[in-house]
Amino acid sequence: MTATEAVSTAKSPSTLPAWRHALLFGTGLGIAAGARDLNIALVRTRPSGATLLAETTIADFRSRPAADWGAELLRFLAASGQSRLAATVLLPRDEVIVRTLNLPGVADKDVPGAVELQIETLHPWGDEEVASGWSRAGANSIMVGIVRRALLDSYETLFSEAGIPLAAITFSPAVVHSALRIWSAAPESILCFSAGQNRTEVYGESEGRAVYSAEFSADRERALAVSRAELRLTPDHPAQTLAEALPRPAGGATVASALAWAAGLAGSTGRSPKFANLLPPERRASHDRMQYLFPIMLAAVLVVALLAAFVVFPAIEERRYRNDLTAAVRGLEPAALRAQSLDKRIAAERTRIATLDDFRRRSQADLDVLNELTRLLPPPVWTNAIEIYPDSVTIAGEADQAAPLLKILDSSPLFQNSEFSASVTRNKDNELFRIRTMRRGRTGRTTP
Repeated sequence: MTATEAVSTAKSPSTLPAWRHALLFGTGLGIAAGARDLNIALVRTRPSGATLLAETTIADFRSRPAADWGAELLRFLAASGQSRLAATVLLPRDEVIVRTLNLPGVADKDVPGAVELQIETLHPWGDEEVASGWSRAGANSIMVGIVRRALLDSYETLFSEAGIPLAAITFSPAVVHSALRIWSAAPESILCFSAGQNRTEVYGESEGRAVYSAEFSADRERALAVSRAELRLTPDHPAQTLAEALPRPAGGATVASALAWAAGLAGSTGRSPKFANLLPPERRASHDRMQYLFPIMLAAVLVVALLAAFVVFPAIEERRYRNDLTAAVRGLEPAALRAQSLDKRIAAERTRIATLDDFRRRSQADLDVLNELTRLLPPPVWTNAIEIYPDSVTIAGEADQAAPLLKILDSSPLFQNSEFSASVTRNKDNELFRIRTMRRGRTGRTTP
């Protein structure tokens, strides 16, 4: 077992408000599961930065009894004085499917339902039961991790047998995304990588893509070239190792496993940006809260001391400002009432003008109706009454055969839905009819 002790702290970038930094207290146990080994980092977080308390590697954990390597890990934690920590475990990247969903306008409380509706389309495992976790990757982007339920249960059972409580089971892009934002604002663009045995894992962010994560079996330069294209970055955009991109440990300590360091950072404080957790909430362990008692007491004293300066006096000023605004509004009320009266008069006059214009247009339209009827109803058909309404025309008259008149009227571009409004009767030579036909393009209703 090897351990690296950090001896000092280093100040992190102050790109976030000071009050955000003041709340960063905690200790995290990050565990990155690999093909054979467990890489472990013990991280302490403070407002000034993060300290790598110790790190180690558990070899061949998959082939050894869980109780065996679990005892080794517990001895490591006891030697570091942190025996009651719950772990944040990273699954191997090739065991987790990571997708990014665009969900604009969806609140956090509605995201689980939105993800559940799409979960079957996000993985290739068919009807096999899966587990998922999500975290925000941007204002409208959601990063979703999906793993087979059986695999998740096997890891949970393995760590339970080893005696290690689990706060989270997650995946690398989720904790990297969170760790990059603990002390600093989100980067405009970033491209970083971590290399393993014949594998290169790439993480990136850009304006064109909120988050990108992929694992390649190709050589590193080929993997980075593909990733730059996916992120819409220039071909010469610099790439960093993951250890260089993450917040640096205090005192210049060297990190053996960047993934374990990222997991420890993300899990070290509840004030870290939320990262996706595949473990159901009811099965998550929590750290001992006593370590936060003293910082909370200090924060409470600080809040009381600043309350008068930042709450009471601004409230007094705000009340005075509201009173001044109320007085100004009352002074403008007469002018506003006059403006409303003028608006009402203008609206009434516009209505009258529209009515007159409609009446003027109606005369020409009614003449068009008469001309069309004259064309459609030649002798021996004759009419003794024509009643023209805005949406219909009623025709009364005589014809040798009245039935064909309905089809003749419907063939006109001015009429439709013609029907007899009264029964057809017959005098000595002709049939007496009364037809009601609708005017095309007219939606108004007028009762004859």
